Amino acid sequence: MGRIGLRIDAGEAFGSGSHATTAGCLSALDGLARQRFRRVLDFGTGSGILAIAMAKQFRIPVTACDVDPRAVAVACLNADVNGVGNRVRVFTGDSYAVPGITKHRPYGLVISNILARPLIRLAAGLARVTAPGAIAILSGFLVRDANHVLAAHAAHGFRLVRRIDIDGWRTLVLTKR
Repeated sequence: MGRIGLRIDAGEAFGSGSHATTAGCLSALDGLARQRFRRVLDFGTGSGILAIAMAKQFRIPVTACDVDPRAVAVACLNADVNGVGNRVRVFTGDSYAVPGITKHRPYGLVISNILARPLIRLAAGLARVTAPGAIAILSGFLVRDANHVLAAHAAHGFRLVRRIDIDGWRTLVLTKR
């Protein structure tokens, strides 16, 4: 882990890179370093750390979204500071139905580092914006909640590829059938 240098000021947004869920997502991204993607999405971007990492790693445009307009502003600033502001498009919204997200679908890779309940509630929306064979990296929940998150996504055609556990937090790597 740690192949790509990032400068992040989380400000009022979540995502400094020091939390176990962010570390799990970055570890999952490292495991995908040799893959090629046409379209990627960071849903619940917070500080933009994961969107920035994807923009740097894959050298492609990244769509990002957060429910908090302050987080959107922080993510845009951090993308600029990291030299990828021209590749990271950040939108405000609370579902996968946000026009900025639907306009760029289908996605081959989606990262969502939010909480278990919203992930469960949004599973059908994730299925609608991803391509067959897409990879979803889901985090932001404790190990004890992982089976509920996995079951919600399995009901919409996703299957487990990998689990990453760090300090009692779990990251799931799924693929869409």
